[in-house]
Amino acid sequence: MFVGMKQTLRLPTDNEFAAIRGNDASFDGRFYYGVASTKIFCRPSCVSRAPKRENVRIFDSTDAAEAAGFRPCKRCQPDKAPAADARLERARALIDSKLAMGEPTPTLPQLAKAAHMGATHLQRRFAAAYGLSPRAYAEAQRVALLKTELRNGSGVTDAIYGAGFGAASRVYEKAGRWLGMTPADYRRGGEGLTLTVAIRRTAMGSTLVAESTRGVAALLFGNTEKAMLAELRDEFPAARTDRDDTAGAAAFAALEAMLAGREPPKGLRLDLRGTPFQIRVWTALQAIPAGETRSYQQIAQSLGAPKASRAVGSACGNNIIGVLVPCHRALRSDGSLGGYRWGLDRKEKLLTGEGVALEPAE
Repeated sequence: MFVGMKQTLRLPTDNEFAAIRGNDASFDGRFYYGVASTKIFCRPSCVSRAPKRENVRIFDSTDAAEAAGFRPCKRCQPDKAPAADARLERARALIDSKLAMGEPTPTLPQLAKAAHMGATHLQRRFAAAYGLSPRAYAEAQRVALLKTELRNGSGVTDAIYGAGFGAASRVYEKAGRWLGMTPADYRRGGEGLTLTVAIRRTAMGSTLVAESTRGVAALLFGNTEKAMLAELRDEFPAARTDRDDTAGAAAFAALEAMLAGREPPKGLRLDLRGTPFQIRVWTALQAIPAGETRSYQQIAQSLGAPKASRAVGSACGNNIIGVLVPCHRALRSDGSLGGYRWGLDRKEKLLTGEGVALEPAE
């Protein structure tokens, strides 16, 4: 359990200290080390004189090192993007440029050549940096461009081919997962999508549940019904909404259980709509038990993308299914609350209600 998330100072293992003494760049990004006598932290590859082992402290992230009172080394600049990332950026830039020109996605060997890296090494490092494999990243970018083209009024066929998809049939096959509806309905801002909306008072105040035929599409909190309905319209601008305050019984029951610190009933369907990475984050959040928390960095690491903590935070901020997708259980590495779409007071109330001991505010 990650209660309070107080940083513990860890001593190096034999392998970690050997990497520090050998300035082994292959360990960069896997850990950082601080020197207790100087309160400076470095990358394993830093060419500064190796410190005494008893003075070394190990951190999983730069956030953790800074939270413990260490400042970044001016020589190796661990708080800046590592040199290896420039090679990854070349690979990503090649994907983006091909997308912009409407050309096919580069193959892994082509990307590896552009990055001056081995294909297997590139695949692993790219996923660690961006949370997706090169192929999945390219697909996510094409889906994002498809959404932009559809929202800007392009015809469905023009949007599909303009986004670089070679076959319209592939888009229609995956439209439900990518868009949550057909491309034509998405182009009309969700027109054709019907949401059944219920608003009730809960322990969190005014609460809105919106359900599609696929499951709970939104669970929102607000101070007024007007504000919650406006938030829903922002997410689904042309969807039809049917107000029925007796609906959503299963969702409200699950919410009530979670607010009481219990696990929700099994079988509640959620209509998750987002990028592949966002959906991976939201799925990971659902695996965090009540009464526990994870840092954005820990979630990123659990997804095999240890450098994607900011992207994890962004995905949490874009979650519109409150509590049922428990983004309130994601905190900063220093134990502070971070952000919350519906206000930090609600986030704190949710966590304390689950028995989480938070760090006192300074």
